[in-house]
Amino acid sequence: MDLRTVLPCDASSVGAARKLVRRQLSTVNDRDLIDDASLLVSELVTNAILYGRTDISIRAGIRRGVFRAEVSDGNPTLPSPRRPSQLAGNGRGLLLIDQIANRWGVKTTRSGKTVWFELAL
Repeated sequence: MDLRTVLPCDASSVGAARKLVRRQLSTVNDRDLIDDASLLVSELVTNAILYGRTDISIRAGIRRGVFRAEVSDGNPTLPSPRRPSQLAGNGRGLLLIDQIANRWGVKTTRSGKTVWFELAL
């Protein structure tokens, strides 16, 4: 993957991750893909901040016509989609990923977990 970075467990990392993904995809002539990718990465980084509470590792790149992003944190607890009430302020990140991404998943690592998604170009 071409993009590899570690961001702190801080709210400012959400915007930083979004900018990094937009820069990574700057040569792609598909505004919807860029918007979707930056939205989904920001959702995963937000989840990592809220629930992982560790530094966040991001890997992303394009291979064989697919954009893949991976967001890792040091918490081994695996995420699960929720059905929040209409008034809830959070809890929709994985639902968005499930609706927008072509594929997504979670894998455990030695130091925690990685949540990934793929978008076809």
